[in-house]
Amino acid sequence: MQKPFSVFDREQPKTAVVTASANPLDVVIIGAGIAGAAVARELSRYRLDVAVVEREAEVCFGATKGTHAIVHCGIPGTASPLKDRGELAGNRMMEEVCRELDVPFKRIGKLVVAFDEGEVADLQRLEADISRNGVPGVRLIRDRNVLRRLEPHLSDRVVAALHTPTTGITSPWSLVYGLMENAVANGCRLYLDAPVRSLTPTADGRVALLAGSHRMCARCVVNAAGAQAGLIASLAGDRSFTLEFLKMQRVILDRNFGEMATHLIRGLDQGDPLGDFVCPTIDGNLMLGSTVEEVDHEDENATTADGIGGWVLPAALRLVPGLPVQGVIRPFSAALPVAGSDYCVAPSPELPQLIHFVLGASGMTASVAMARYLIEQVLPGAGLELKEKARFVAQRRDMPHFRDLDDDARAALIARDGRFGRMVCRCESVSEGEISEAIRRGARTRDGIKFRTRAGMGRCQSNFCGPKLLEIMSRELGRPVETLTRRGVDSHELAVSGRPAKRVARWLKR
Repeated sequence: MQKPFSVFDREQPKTAVVTASANPLDVVIIGAGIAGAAVARELSRYRLDVAVVEREAEVCFGATKGTHAIVHCGIPGTASPLKDRGELAGNRMMEEVCRELDVPFKRIGKLVVAFDEGEVADLQRLEADISRNGVPGVRLIRDRNVLRRLEPHLSDRVVAALHTPTTGITSPWSLVYGLMENAVANGCRLYLDAPVRSLTPTADGRVALLAGSHRMCARCVVNAAGAQAGLIASLAGDRSFTLEFLKMQRVILDRNFGEMATHLIRGLDQGDPLGDFVCPTIDGNLMLGSTVEEVDHEDENATTADGIGGWVLPAALRLVPGLPVQGVIRPFSAALPVAGSDYCVAPSPELPQLIHFVLGASGMTASVAMARYLIEQVLPGAGLELKEKARFVAQRRDMPHFRDLDDDARAALIARDGRFGRMVCRCESVSEGEISEAIRRGARTRDGIKFRTRAGMGRCQSNFCGPKLLEIMSRELGRPVETLTRRGVDSHELAVSGRPAKRVARWLKR
């Protein structure tokens, strides 16, 4: 039986600091986004002592949660051999990985559309390149009747489309939870609220590091810190790569309009399929996005009126003219880190025991494939002996989601635990039982609960369920409501300002 997610360790008081010599490890992974989680799960197949350290209050609180959840088919680039390899292999293995981890996945296919004959020529070039890269089933469609059958709401101005049937979608946070829960069940340790503050080589060829208040020593350190990867490298005096940040502004439509597009529909940007898009989500919404912006820092991720109203919505309406603007329930944005045109998977030139693992904007697709590449091609050079475990457990069961169950399964669940019969989030049909289970698996913040259950992701954006969520969190965690946060430090949900605790409790029960 797998251990619950709640076994994860958090930063302990200073009196609990462990000395490096008392806690020797084979590998420490810095970062618990999609990259770090994939490496942790793949390393947990071997007889190694592995730990993950994460600066945030929960896993998947960095760049990963801002990805667009598209599993790319594998479009080749002239200067990105690792990216080409990772996307193609990652797409092929994603369905099996999601099945093992009980994570939703669907192949929806992609239509890259052309509005004139010049763009049709670009599609012909893309068709040849993608087919040469080994992507199956690629075809150029010029028959408008076929396009209309595939996407009835597609713009009448579209004259052709390149169809890649293997393009898929999943849930980035569900995938991270699945990977990390499975890694922990197979012996990996996770330390949260533990930012890395120092990396120091030791006399015996290891690396000593301080993560929060945890002192560790490891034979090898994997830098999967995402937007913080440059900072981690600099702790070792390494400035061998520079991170750039690509800002992507997007909006989510209400599920009532989810059937207006069943494929990823994408436009061309100077001949490349990197521009505007309309895409279904795995939960039945539509996501609209537009051309990326280059920004200087990960914190430059705010949505703007110019971005949403001037770029995202007009671009989406060009592809699918009937999209209802009034159906927008949430704008969001993220600044995703990239280390040049290709992935950065290599030892540090300053500290060979430090292995950089920076994937970038398409990292979700390539995560597991590149984790295996790291383990098979790079880590042996660090002196690690890879012996597979005899009892590695590949399967993980997700928590029950009331909305997705049939009536018989719902009745059985309620009979087992009456909390599943008490609805908390009406928009997304999330029950009290699911909130409690999310907390048992490690949720400690409002966002942690939201990403595990979708409570607060619906039309009202938690305006109705918010107080009840805080009440349940306070009860299950045994913490006063004024200490609860949305996503960790400096994000408290409620400022009490002198109110007695009983008055706060009455407010929550309204």
